[in-house]
Amino acid sequence: MEVLVKELVAEATKLLKQNNISDADTDSWLLAEHILGCTRQKYFMNPSLKVNDDLAGTYKRAVLKRANHTPLQHITGTQCFMDYTFKVNENVLIPRPETELLVDRIVRFVGDKKVSVLDMCTGSGCIAISIDKMCGSAIVDAVDISEKTLDVAKENNKINNANVHFIHSDLFDNVEKKYDIIVSNPPYIPSADIDELMEEVKKHEPTIALDGKKDGLLFYKRICSQANDYLNENGKIYFEIGYDQGGAVKKLLKENHFKNIQVLKDLSGLDRMVIAGKE
Repeated sequence: MEVLVKELVAEATKLLKQNNISDADTDSWLLAEHILGCTRQKYFMNPSLKVNDDLAGTYKRAVLKRANHTPLQHITGTQCFMDYTFKVNENVLIPRPETELLVDRIVRFVGDKKVSVLDMCTGSGCIAISIDKMCGSAIVDAVDISEKTLDVAKENNKINNANVHFIHSDLFDNVEKKYDIIVSNPPYIPSADIDELMEEVKKHEPTIALDGKKDGLLFYKRICSQANDYLNENGKIYFEIGYDQGGAVKKLLKENHFKNIQVLKDLSGLDRMVIAGKE
């Protein structure tokens, strides 16, 4: 027996809306593309398109997961970032579009120069791998404290044919050399704010990648206090930050003798990254 794709997607969209999924229409079609192999374009070319019962059942089960606020990316298993595909699961933070702005800023600065880059708190590896792929002469290392997280990052390294070297370390503990650039998107959500996050985030993404402790600034403090020892002369540091952390992170960098500190905004006009140079 076969089922109309049109009916499946309509039922899915209705269920997702009933469960307060904000992008219900988009997500129902993305799941249709992932599971049924049917894009909107393919459907509009053939509105009577049908799929068999097995595929329909698989699709419905996936929609139920999404209705229960499982992130779409955990259902599909991937997330696109800087036009590369990254595996994601419960052990890594799902790459966000805002972080692409950080990578783009570094890539434009580096160009074809031969530089060494350290990505601190690498997570899925999306920052390190994208820089490695887009900057042909860059030598990129990446650090994370979680071995499970590094397993995912290493797999993404293979998937994208990148050459990032990964280091299991609590920040700089196992780092042995100096770099031209240190970049980090560390945990920066204040502990008390974790419960206020979307259900998809607080229940499905790793708390270790979110929790910046009491004021959200713990990892900025730790990195800033040590980074000068791991930067070459004329080295630069790049941070992603929370929307209200620009002033605090700028102050931390200044206290640790960094120069030419810039707080830059994202496309929504919110503070999103801080760049500074070594003393």
